[in-house]
Amino acid sequence: MKLSYRKLIGAAFVWLLLSSSLLTVVAQDGVTIVGRGGIRHLAASPDGKYIAVASTIGIWLYDAADVTRQPRFISGHNEEVQQVAFSADSTKLASASLDGTLGVWDVATGARLQTLAGARSGFYAVAFSPDAALVAGATTDQNAIRLWETESGRPAGILQGHRSQIVAIAFSADGAQIASGSSDQSVRLWDVVKGAEQRTLEENKARVTALAYSPDGALLAVGGSNGNVLLYETRGYKVTQTLEMGRTNVSSLAFSSDGKTLAVGAAAKIFLWDVASGRNLTSFDAHRGSVISLTYSADGARIISGGTDNALRVFNANSTREEAQTRAEHARDLLHTVFSADGRFAAYATSGDPFVRLVSLADGSTQLIDNINTASALAFSRSADLLAAASADNVILYNTTNLRIEATLRPSARIGAISALAFSSDSSQIAVGYGQGAIVIYETNSGRTVRQLSGHTQAVRSLSFSADDKTLYSTSADGSLRIWSLE
Repeated sequence: MKLSYRKLIGAAFVWLLLSSSLLTVVAQDGVTIVGRGGIRHLAASPDGKYIAVASTIGIWLYDAADVTRQPRFISGHNEEVQQVAFSADSTKLASASLDGTLGVWDVATGARLQTLAGARSGFYAVAFSPDAALVAGATTDQNAIRLWETESGRPAGILQGHRSQIVAIAFSADGAQIASGSSDQSVRLWDVVKGAEQRTLEENKARVTALAYSPDGALLAVGGSNGNVLLYETRGYKVTQTLEMGRTNVSSLAFSSDGKTLAVGAAAKIFLWDVASGRNLTSFDAHRGSVISLTYSADGARIISGGTDNALRVFNANSTREEAQTRAEHARDLLHTVFSADGRFAAYATSGDPFVRLVSLADGSTQLIDNINTASALAFSRSADLLAAASADNVILYNTTNLRIEATLRPSARIGAISALAFSSDSSQIAVGYGQGAIVIYETNSGRTVRQLSGHTQAVRSLSFSADDKTLYSTSADGSLRIWSLE
C-alpha cells in the first residue's frame, strides 16, 4: 500500500510545549507544583529544625530530621533563587534571587516580611548579621554588596570595590565586618559601620568560590577554583593552613558546630579536614555529579549536601555513611511532560536522572518509575492504562495501575535515538519518531514493525494519530509538519 503525505511549512500550526517553568509535585495554595527545581544552595537552621534549599523555582523547607518528607514551598521570587541564609534565632530566612531582589521570610508561616530591591541585576549571595539587624546581598550591579535594616527594610549602605562577580559573603562573629569572595581572585574585608574596605586577601591566586567563618570567628576559610582552601586566622589574617583538594573547583565550605572540622565540597566528593592540624581526615563520593552546596546539621552529627545529580543527600558526619536522600526530585529541567486524555495523569521526565514521575492529578501524589536511562520521550495510551517511556535504545510500556512493565520494544540502533512517541486510539500500535527523521509504527503487544515512514530529514519532534487511526501527524526539527495517510 502506497503511503502519501502533504508537507506543510510555515506557521500554520503552533505546537505549544510545556516549559521547565511549569514546576514539581505538591499541591499548595491551589497550585500543583511539578518538580522541585535545580538546587542552587542550601542552609541549615541554627535550631536544627529545617534545611532550606534555594532552587530554580523557589525555596523549599525540609524537615532536618527527615529530608524524605514532603518539604514546604515558599514562593514569591520571579526568577531563580541563588542562595539562602537563616537568622541566628532561626525565625527568619533571607533569599537572594536573579530577579534583582532579596526576600526576608517568616520561617514559621512562609510569609514574606521584606522585599529588598534597588539593584538593576540579580543577587547571588545573601547573609544576615549575627544579631539579624542587617541583611547583606551581593549583586552583579556594579559588583556591590548592598545592606538593609531587616525590620524596616531601609537601605543601610553599599560596599563597592570588587572588579568581578561576588560569589560569597559572610559576617564576622561580632558583626563588625563582612568578608566577600569574588571571581576577581580576591577576598575583601569591609567595615560594616564605616562602609569602607579594610583589607584585601589575594594569597589564593585563583577565583574565590566559597568562604566561611568558623563558629568562634577565629578562622576564615577561603576556597578557590584551583582546588585549594586557605585558612586565615582573623586577628591578623595570616594563612595558617593550606588544604589541597587537587586540581578541581572548591564549590562549598562548612565548619562543624564545634569548629574542629571543615567540610569541603569539590567535584563529586566531600573532604573532611582537621582544622587544628590541617590533616585530611577522609574524603568520600557524595554525588554522581558535582557537589553544589553543603552544610552541617545544627548538632554536627550529619552533613547535608546537594549536587548536580539533582539529589539532596544526608551523611553521618562520623562514619560518612549515607543516611537519606531525596531521590533526585530537584531536577532543574522538565525535559518531557505529557497529560493523559482523560485528565487522570501527568507524566514527566527530568534532566540528569533516570526516573519518570507519574502524577495523579486528583491529589498530586507521585510515583517514581526507574526507567534505567533518562527518558527521551513519553506518551499515554488513549485510555491512560499504558505509559510509554523511550530512552536511547528502547521503548518500555508501563501499566499505570501497578507500574508493571507490559512490553519492551527494542528498535534497530541504526535508526538513531528516539525523540517522539504516540499511541493509536485503541493502543494496538505505537508510532516512534527518531532523531534522524524516520518514523516507525510498531505493534504494541508483539513489537513487530507495521510500517516505516520516511521523509523528515531531521529529528521528529511530535506525533499524533487521528481519532480513527487512518492518519498520522508529525512535526520535525527540519521545519515541516507532515500528514501521513495510513489507509
